[in-house]
Amino acid sequence: MQAQPNQDAEQKFRDMLDKLLDFPRWTAKQQLELEMARDAANTMLHVAESMRRGTPDTLATLRILRLAKAVDYVLTALAAQRDIRPATLRAVFNLAGLPVDPAYGR
Repeated sequence: MQAQPNQDAEQKFRDMLDKLLDFPRWTAKQQLELEMARDAANTMLHVAESMRRGTPDTLATLRILRLAKAVDYVLTALAAQRDIRPATLRAVFNLAGLPVDPAYGR
């Protein structure tokens, strides 16, 4: 066992902690995209809960699939730090039957 701490390992640990504690700086546009994805996920949850209470049908299943695809698109783009074109996001949300926040730019 070493009496002296390993400086290299300690520095690597500090670097890792800095990365974990460095939260991403979201732009206002990204914040809106994230909020719209959260709202879509909540809608998806409500549809899934209604399916669980009742008899699941094909239309509800397809609605959940469309909602999941929209949420996946937004979260994947945000995680990869890719810019989402507003027209593309509007098209994806319209296909999923989701409203687009009026504050979201064109």
